Amino acid sequence: MRIMSIELYILPLSLFTLSMLGISINRSNIIMILVCFEMMLLSIIISFLFGAYFLNNDLGQLGSIFIMTMAAIESAIGLSIMIVFSKIKGSVAIRFLNILKG
Repeated sequence: MRIMSIELYILPLSLFTLSMLGISINRSNIIMILVCFEMMLLSIIISFLFGAYFLNNDLGQLGSIFIMTMAAIESAIGLSIMIVFSKIKGSVAIRFLNILKG
C-alpha cells in the first residue's frame, strides 16, 4: 500500500474550484455552463484515478469509466437540446430557456 500524498489532489481540487467559479460567474451562456460542468466531472475522474492508484484498487478506475460514460451522455443530450433551442430562438442565452417548457 502506497502512502497517499495530498499534493496530488491539488489538481482535481483546483479544477473543481475553477469549474464552480465558472458556473457561478457565467450564468448567461449555456455552452460555458456545460463546459464547466464537464470540467467538474473531469476533476472527479482524476481524483478517483489517484485514489485507485494509491489504494491498489480497481473500483476507482471502474467508477471513472462510469463517470466518463455519463458525461458523454450528458454532453450529447445537452448539445442536441442547444441545437434545437438555437434553431427555434436564434440564441443560446439562458433567459430564453422558458420557451422549452411543454
